[in-house]
Amino acid sequence: MQAPLLVPGDTIGVMAPSSYVERDDIEKSKAVIENLGFKVFVHPQTFERDRQSAGTALQKTLALQGLWQRPDIKAIWAAGGGNRALHLLDSINFEAMKRTPKILVGFSDVTALLNGIYAHTGLAGIHGPVFKHIHEEARQRDVTATLALLQGNGGSVSLAGAKVLRAGTAKGTMIGGNLSVFMHLPGTAHMPDPKGAILFLEDASDHLSRFDRMFWHLHAQGIFKDLAALVIGTFTDLQEGKRPFGFTLEEIIREYTEGYKYPLLMDAPFGHGDNLRPFYVGREAVLETDAMNLKFNNRI
Repeated sequence: MQAPLLVPGDTIGVMAPSSYVERDDIEKSKAVIENLGFKVFVHPQTFERDRQSAGTALQKTLALQGLWQRPDIKAIWAAGGGNRALHLLDSINFEAMKRTPKILVGFSDVTALLNGIYAHTGLAGIHGPVFKHIHEEARQRDVTATLALLQGNGGSVSLAGAKVLRAGTAKGTMIGGNLSVFMHLPGTAHMPDPKGAILFLEDASDHLSRFDRMFWHLHAQGIFKDLAALVIGTFTDLQEGKRPFGFTLEEIIREYTEGYKYPLLMDAPFGHGDNLRPFYVGREAVLETDAMNLKFNNRI
């Protein structure tokens, strides 16, 4: 099942599945996309507030599904990340989504929806910048690359600068995203099949000891066992308590993947830092550590 590719003049829908966003950021990003030849419809829910959240889970689900069912909306771009996208998974009508395929774009907390939608429907999404960041100058390269994917262009991503912990070539369906969100999916109906997959993970702003627990949980769930490859992105703003944890991120990754033979990279150019190269979630890709790139079938 494939979602339609975008062409200039198509309409992109925007809604906020996680924390609330600022209207000014959304309006500035809307102007950027419209100047590039696309139309933008910002769902009213985007500006709702319920404590830190962009409205209630019901408001978010209705907004997401409302945009998904509209024939004039060709793709949906998450307004921002933050918290509580996981709460939408239990109320989404995934069968209805299959009838009107769409492409969802976002990252961070949107990891829950990208993987959950793929697990239930087989529809691919794009792990890329959230809408509120589109107007920022530092994001222009990644926004351009994301728009290229939405239009069926750009069949590879350079992984130059990544550190190869285990070399090789791998082929598999891409799953993953933000570690602290993704680690809650195993054991639920919203977890994609990790067997033979290329798993990519990134995160930010937490203690190494907590990331250690997250990797342990994925290891204990058997997620690392049958992967085709593991690609670790940037882990920015790493924190320590008063007593240093002592283990580096690389040591943690090596410990929980010891004995496996598949390709393994870290410090790949995606995450909460300066780089967020867009990837598909739910489409087959080929990882080549010799060429340091990721090639995929760009026909969503």
